[in-house]
Amino acid sequence: MNGSRFSSLAAVFAGLVFITSASAQNVSVVSGNGQVLGGNNFALQPLVVQVTDATGAPVAAGTLVNWQSSGFSGVFLLTGTNTATSATDSNGQATIVFNLPFATSAVDFTKPYVQTAVTAAVNNGTGNAATFTLTQLASAPNGSVAPQFFVNAINVPYGNVTLTGAIGGTSSPPIQLQLQATNGLATAVLPNVALVLLNYQDPALGPLVACARDSNTAVAGQNTVLTDSTGTATCTPIFGGQPGQGRFAVTVGGLGYPATASPAGFWAALDPTDPNSPQIQTALKYLPANMSVTPGAPGSIKIISPAGGTTSATSGTSNTSLTVEVDNASGQPLAGATVAWSVVSPTTGATVNASSTTTGSNGQTSTTVSFASTLNGTVRVTATVSGASPVTFTISVAPPVTIIQFQKISGDNQSAVVNSPFAQPLVVQVNSTTGVAPNVPVQFTVTGGSVSLSATTATTDSNGRAQVNVTAGSVTGAANVQASLTTNAGIGSLTFSLTVLPSAPNITAGNFVNGADQQRNSLSPCGIGALVVSAGSLGVSNISPTFPGGPVPSTNVQLTFANVGAPILDIGNNSSGQQQILFQVPCEVAPGSAVPVTLSVGGGVTNINLAVQAASPGVYQTRMSDGAFRAVLVRPDGSSVSLANPARRGEIVIAYATGLGLTAPSVGTGSVPAPGGTATVQGTVVPGIGTGGAQLVSAQLSPDLPGIYAVAFQIPSDSPTGNDVPFSIGVVPPGSSTALYSALSKIPVQ
Repeated sequence: MNGSRFSSLAAVFAGLVFITSASAQNVSVVSGNGQVLGGNNFALQPLVVQVTDATGAPVAAGTLVNWQSSGFSGVFLLTGTNTATSATDSNGQATIVFNLPFATSAVDFTKPYVQTAVTAAVNNGTGNAATFTLTQLASAPNGSVAPQFFVNAINVPYGNVTLTGAIGGTSSPPIQLQLQATNGLATAVLPNVALVLLNYQDPALGPLVACARDSNTAVAGQNTVLTDSTGTATCTPIFGGQPGQGRFAVTVGGLGYPATASPAGFWAALDPTDPNSPQIQTALKYLPANMSVTPGAPGSIKIISPAGGTTSATSGTSNTSLTVEVDNASGQPLAGATVAWSVVSPTTGATVNASSTTTGSNGQTSTTVSFASTLNGTVRVTATVSGASPVTFTISVAPPVTIIQFQKISGDNQSAVVNSPFAQPLVVQVNSTTGVAPNVPVQFTVTGGSVSLSATTATTDSNGRAQVNVTAGSVTGAANVQASLTTNAGIGSLTFSLTVLPSAPNITAGNFVNGADQQRNSLSPCGIGALVVSAGSLGVSNISPTFPGGPVPSTNVQLTFANVGAPILDIGNNSSGQQQILFQVPCEVAPGSAVPVTLSVGGGVTNINLAVQAASPGVYQTRMSDGAFRAVLVRPDGSSVSLANPARRGEIVIAYATGLGLTAPSVGTGSVPAPGGTATVQGTVVPGIGTGGAQLVSAQLSPDLPGIYAVAFQIPSDSPTGNDVPFSIGVVPPGSSTALYSALSKIPVQ
């Protein structure tokens, strides 16, 4: 038997692909819905959808969206048909261009228009679909009157009318209009036509108005409302941006020229930094109007810096800066709000340098605080704005001292499992020329690794000690935290060394199977086993051995049976998309019903008990040309058995198995017989073909692959023939009268 006969076993250890399942995805309209072709509008603007996953986050770029039209007419520019596919961009948005004929005649004498529906759905068929309605004005049959589109203004602020309101608030009554079309023969209202408010000024510099979001936003599109069955559109204006005077347009149906043609450009969303903001769609008709927007009432005030409202300062200084942000009731930054600053305590020794300040365009404003040279203690400063609860800053003030010693007390060289707190806080000691140094700010900074701190600054207590708590992050490995003093140059810094450990692997005895046929409770000394888990659950990378049958060169996975190491032979994926770790059960392990087993992955440890049998036969298989798995066999000429090269009746073939038990002479873990020697299975090996047995020729350990046995047997002269003849291998261990069998396989016999 030579090494070439084992080449077919490479497939046994090769990695296979993962199998992933699709999750529900949501498709909503961004822009392009409700457009009207005809009149002054000669081209449709692109149709845009947003695709999000089950958590509401944008899907990855490249997700396919299927588009399909139904109704009167039209084709997608991309394909020239009524179906097309486009992919999402980095924001999870997909775009398509749809064309309608420039002119058409009505198919219904009572309607001077026709409508086409366009749907967009994700390619895997999960989740919902978004639907666009596109309208085309239609002339009367044999008529000479061009179809017209007109607006009945119910409540539209155009001309000299000025829309007024406060930032974050709405305007009442809502904007309302009715849309109709005529072709000289029939007049009818227009349903499902878009109304959009477009703004002329940058919302960072001036006011902004949009249609308030409602339950139909995902259907109509961002900042869009659609006319109902009576042709009526109702838009509740909501104001944003900055206070002041501005211009906007009430638009319907799609412009005949780009919206950016206006001198200042149009802005279409309350938040221009939002990736879900719509592209500017154009309008068939637009009605310019004015707006006057006031700052609105403050809704809240929050601390911007220092983070958390806590900081430290030195007596006699005057440059401690405090910053707050005032937001309106809708959570938007509020410009022009007056903030009052005051020192709450102590009554003397601290002064705000500006007791009243006004918020800027970002809603933020600041002041600074001065401290007397004799002040030593805690200062509290409040920031107040009318209509909101005040916020309080806490400043620890201490006189300047000369630091002579900075040292670690506890917390160094700790370990913690991912996403859990470290047992001890990081504690430092600061000593000055006068003894222990209280009220000294200590900065703590993560300089490497995945950990987070309870605070970035801690002030020493009456014993001169400062501390922070540390929590392990989601990434394993080394981490470092540096403690430093900013008030004394030259004193140096301290570094705490930490380690983030993986969580203990979540496995049971059911995860351990025979390495050849995947049977559970089928492990034995010297045999090949497999640990099978969900892909990615252990967080380990796939790796193959340098030479087939040898251990992998390096891995953070360790496995022991009764405190004896089990060689890791391969980490890959099986045919079901699961990750499997192949290993050899140590030959030194005594069989038993509860052998202690320890699995360590990157330092995370799980202990379980496993049954180890005296023998655990498993037949190695390979995928043949029809896609089915069959036993690996080698014919007398050294060729592999296949559908095109089946085994013949009467000839001696070799099958490969694991788990046949101990041999004579014995062979150690990870070893093969001595060169030129053999190691014969001690138990009784019983090959089975069809419903009967086969004559055993030999059952020996492979000379090349540890833990794998070569079983030579003769195909019976009366064996069944065909591609799927049942085949198995049984073993009766020494001292037993009961045979243990492999899972049933099959072989082709001619």
